[in-house]
Parts: sequence; C-alpha cells; structure tokens
Amino acid sequence: MTFGKFIAAAALTASLALPTWAHGPTPQQAEQKITLAAPPEAVWKILRDPASIADWHPDVASVTMEGEGKGARRTVEFTSGGTVTDGIDRIDDDALEIRWRLSEPDIEVFPVSYYTNSITVAPAAEGSDVTWKASFFRADTTNEPAERFSDEAAVTAMKALIDNGLSGLKDAADRGGPS
Repeated sequence: MTFGKFIAAAALTASLALPTWAHGPTPQQAEQKITLAAPPEAVWKILRDPASIADWHPDVASVTMEGEGKGARRTVEFTSGGTVTDGIDRIDDDALEIRWRLSEPDIEVFPVSYYTNSITVAPAAEGSDVTWKASFFRADTTNEPAERFSDEAAVTAMKALIDNGLSGLKDAADRGGPS
C-alpha cells in the first residue's frame, strides 16, 4: 500500500468513527413562570434565605446550611429520601434573584449530574411574576444511559421540581409567608 492510499484509508476510518466521538449528553433547559398575587417584596422575603426552600417546597423535607450568602453550601433532603448539595452562587436583593448549582449529586435521588437553577421575582400588574430557570445534564453522561438516567428522566425530574416548587411558593405567598 502506498503512503497516499494509507492516508486515505486512515482518513476514511477516522471520519466513520467521528459520530461516536461526538455523541454524548445534550444540555437540557427548563423554565416555568407563575404570577402570584403577593407583591415582589413579600415573595422575595420568602425566597431570599436559601434554607427557606424547606418551608415552601413540598418535595423538600429539610435543609442544612454551611455558611451564608454567596458561597454557602445547602444540603437538601427530599421527602422521598436522599440528599443533594448545592452551592449558592447569587442572592441579589436588587434584582430579586437567587441562583444555585449542584455541588454533590446523588443520581439515585435526582437523575441529573449537574444543574444550575435561578428564581427571579419581578413586578406584575396583579402582584409578582416568578420565573424559575434550570440548565442541567442527565445523570448518566455516557453514550447509552439507562432509561432512569436518560435525558427524558432528567427533564421529567427537573420539571416536577420546578412545578411543585412554584405551586408550594404560591401557597406560601397566599398564606403571607412560609408555614
């Protein structure tokens, strides 16, 4: 085989292999917005403390905090069992925004390997608009994940976390604060 044919054969082999090299997890997104009757300041008072999520989110049994404000760590225990640990990235009293990221996953508890979440409160004609945004990756980042660790499982879990959380936040705001 000549050197030219060898290079051509090697190039063909490499090009056929490229699709398997390029495969892997795709970043997923979820976003939900709800309008609450409470004014933004009252909603922000409920959200501002990262540990308060245990008071208004029906899927959260308890929270343990290490530190305060930006850089704090929050361990969230779910009512279904198990924990994940988040890092608090932002608590902005002017923008009425709290943002956190997954620091220590437990894919058996919550089927994502990484996420960032933010909740923002804004004035609305009838009270407040609350927007929860999430960016995340499925639990198993290999090419062929088991169904329970797939993109679909991650999207389903994140949407449930957001939907249940916003529902719980609405109930807390309607009561005038956490229970």
